[in-house]
Amino acid sequence: MVDQKMAKCILTACREEEEWFLDLLRALVRIETPPHEPKRHRTLLERLGKELDILNYRYSIYPASNSGGQLLARGPEKSPNGYQLMLGHIDTVWPAGTLVDMPFKQEDNQVCGPGIYDMKAGVVMILTALKVIQNLDLTPDLQPVLFINSDEETGSRDSKRRIRLLAKIMKRAYVLEPSLGPEGKIKTRRKGVGHFVIKVKGKSSHAGLEPEKGRSAILELSYLIQQLFELNDPENGITVNVGRIDGGIRTNVVAPESSADVDVRVLTKKDARSIEKAIRGLKSSTPGVSVNISGGFGREPMVQNKQNLKLWQSARDSAAVLDIKLKQGSTGGASDGNLTSQYTATLDGLGAVGEGAHSPNEKIFLEETIQRTALFVLLLLLPDLTSQHP
Repeated sequence: MVDQKMAKCILTACREEEEWFLDLLRALVRIETPPHEPKRHRTLLERLGKELDILNYRYSIYPASNSGGQLLARGPEKSPNGYQLMLGHIDTVWPAGTLVDMPFKQEDNQVCGPGIYDMKAGVVMILTALKVIQNLDLTPDLQPVLFINSDEETGSRDSKRRIRLLAKIMKRAYVLEPSLGPEGKIKTRRKGVGHFVIKVKGKSSHAGLEPEKGRSAILELSYLIQQLFELNDPENGITVNVGRIDGGIRTNVVAPESSADVDVRVLTKKDARSIEKAIRGLKSSTPGVSVNISGGFGREPMVQNKQNLKLWQSARDSAAVLDIKLKQGSTGGASDGNLTSQYTATLDGLGAVGEGAHSPNEKIFLEETIQRTALFVLLLLLPDLTSQHP
């Protein structure tokens, strides 16, 4: 554990980088990065590459099918003790042109802009932490490795495989997703997320002349939707939501087909298996109507297992050295931390302190985020906790 004198030195160094922090943050926010716009993603990743060059970090940008790719970087020397992963994403939920009505701006301690909280400020925190470590001539026991993707908001389909491979060889993973709420809580539990598509096939007929010869796929889907909603169990953190339906041809035709998109959230792996089994077990109650179910859990729950708990306790103790009363919380949203936590100790929500993710009110609190950056430096300086025994 870093002593209080060194911790204050690190905090001072982070505060001295505030202007640099804001300049880079402004540049990243002004490069709009909506989902499925690879050229914009690539522009931002290349901008990060320039900063990594200055820090003497070697990096590669890997192309992808549905996004601008991923950036992987590490220091010039191999580490005899192993590696720690710093994870983030540069894609946002905001469409191009959002800056017109929602520009980057600072008002006292609040800094606003599309994607600033989720999670471009977190990306800048990573680079600031590396800069401070270099300026203070500090050497982490575990070499930091940076991985940035550009498809997290759409499920990390392109980057999921590489994240899993990295997590398997890392001693721990720090996810710089935004913290939880204005209190800046660390996210120590995240729900697992499943997506299912239910397709129903019936038989068409004229709705006025021969309705009895038809088999309505829409009617059957209505029965299935009621069964899906019966799977909800809020007390145990299980939510099942039919968020989109489609079907039919015209009003005068008995619908020959219909479909539903289903979102499922659970707190435990056991519940994930149980709910998936229940959904896949849905059957048609109407003769002549078939049901096809596809999909599954793309992100399993991030649970508070022993290794994650140990890392959380170290974070809480490190925060205390900075006079920060760190709290923990859980969230229904998933992140790439759900992936890494299956293989290595993971701490999520280490990013900016603020509020309004995915809303027009999106903002960060600058001073608290700078303090969080100092905490992140302390966490990067932690020894290998996997080699320590209680």
